[in-house]
Amino acid sequence: MPNKDLFSSNKIDLRLNHSISLYKELIHSSKDIREDFLKNVNKFPNQLMFNNLNAECLEKMYFNILPGDPIPTMQELEEQIKGLKDINKEAYKFFMKKRNDSIKGLDVQLGNKFDDALITFLKSKKVNAGRADIRNKRLPDIQILDKSKNIKAYIEHKYHHAPFLLSWKLIGRESYEGSITMDLRKVERQIIECESELPNRPVYFVHWVDFHHLKGVFFNTLGQMKNYLELGQEFERKEKKGDYKLSKKVGYTEKFYPPLHEMGDFSELLEQLCNE
Repeated sequence: MPNKDLFSSNKIDLRLNHSISLYKELIHSSKDIREDFLKNVNKFPNQLMFNNLNAECLEKMYFNILPGDPIPTMQELEEQIKGLKDINKEAYKFFMKKRNDSIKGLDVQLGNKFDDALITFLKSKKVNAGRADIRNKRLPDIQILDKSKNIKAYIEHKYHHAPFLLSWKLIGRESYEGSITMDLRKVERQIIECESELPNRPVYFVHWVDFHHLKGVFFNTLGQMKNYLELGQEFERKEKKGDYKLSKKVGYTEKFYPPLHEMGDFSELLEQLCNE
């Protein structure tokens, strides 16, 4: 289970600064996604960007909240973070407008782009990463190899950019910590597949979070995911046209939302992958 085991202000500042530095490197190395692949897509203005407001949000929405601390409300954070109230209003207008129904094939292409960007970034940090789901689509997206080219860990990776702005109303959670959405049935199947292959191999569920306020890379462990599934807290979204292909359902509508403050941060993820 990821843990923030060093909670002095100096050490938190070091992890915060390191995570910000890593995230900035990641979005810089993947700028072709914004400039080319998403060139003609209607984007929120700060998608795949990072500024001082985002740095303050990362600090106050994640790093400053220790295990067992109360979760600050958005209203409380808007009073602390200059510009947050304004960008929240802008995001509400943007994300609550009816947009084109998701087309599953295009979603998969975009997901692959982000997977490839993360793989490239990890390789730049001397982590031997590559696609795992080519040989078996039921496996997580990415495999990590050791020096002998054996698989030592898996990563299931998801890019999140649309916050769940009705999260407080529908699931009683704040949008910054209750919007990291996972597909219930997909995760169940991946757990079965990974454990049948090798029960003790580490699996990291990595979240590339690119909301208008909170941005960063966070992760859960396989053990955490199994625990969340056992708790049975889920939400079923409305079906969309893109969930079906030739009358067959191909999209996942049963969702759950792992708590942000039980996740590890970007710097911790890199430490784990380098030490595996």
